[in-house]
Amino acid sequence: MANMASKGSTDRFVRHGGHAPIDLAQLATNTLGNRELQQEVLKLFLARSKTLISELSAADDRQHQADLVHSLKGSARGIGALRLADVCDTVEEELREGSSPAFLTLVSLVGETNDFIRELIEG
Repeated sequence: MANMASKGSTDRFVRHGGHAPIDLAQLATNTLGNRELQQEVLKLFLARSKTLISELSAADDRQHQADLVHSLKGSARGIGALRLADVCDTVEEELREGSSPAFLTLVSLVGETNDFIRELIEG
């Protein structure tokens, strides 16, 4: 099956610094180029990230917060959202070390990634 987006169709998805929130080549590799599987994992990420962010905002224990961010990091890597995964890694480390985590950056990037996913799915 074809990849989710061809080179020409990805041009409209370029974001900050010339990079899309999701590495479409990585997504294609992770899903063996199966477009239906790509759509499915992206939809799963939308639902999972929403749940994790909601749980994160309600959690008051730093260990639990770190575990939630760790889960989000794995999900992000699975779809090729490598910049988000890197931010998750930093926030998780900050939580485990007891320093102030960059929650606003994390939430903003999740929103940007999810907007990008919706464009891919609907576009």
